[in-house]
Amino acid sequence: LRELWQRGLRRVLLFITDGLPGMEEAIRRVYPLAQWQVCVVHRVRSSLAQVRARDRALLAQDLKGIYGARSRVEALEALERLKEAWGSRYPSLVAAWWENSGALLRFYDYPQVLWPYLRSTNLMERFIREVRRGTKVRDHKFPKGEAVYKLLYLES
Repeated sequence: LRELWQRGLRRVLLFITDGLPGMEEAIRRVYPLAQWQVCVVHRVRSSLAQVRARDRALLAQDLKGIYGARSRVEALEALERLKEAWGSRYPSLVAAWWENSGALLRFYDYPQVLWPYLRSTNLMERFIREVRRGTKVRDHKFPKGEAVYKLLYLES
């Protein structure tokens, strides 16, 4: 993050991360005005890995009610239903969703058309994977700086 700042990136509206510990603090130190969105896909996968196999399908459906809601209000109502349905069986899982609800539901602050792109890091991860694939084929040989830009354009 400091390197981005040193290279001239001064204003960031939103960081979308996988929710690693310490990420929010690091963002706040360098970009105190930026908002933070935790990748919902990462959180769902992590949550499903913590529960019994027989509970996964139903829990996945209940979690989708949170991030698939039509508004923040509906998402919070779905979060309350999650607490009622799963709180006694998986208290730490439900508590984690509540404690991180601000960062998990940040995408609701933006226009609805952007929600699918803002609630997950999947789009960026896919782009990075394609760029890596493209550079591997070319063996990292770019005769001119503009060749890198062309690769990024073609991969996007």
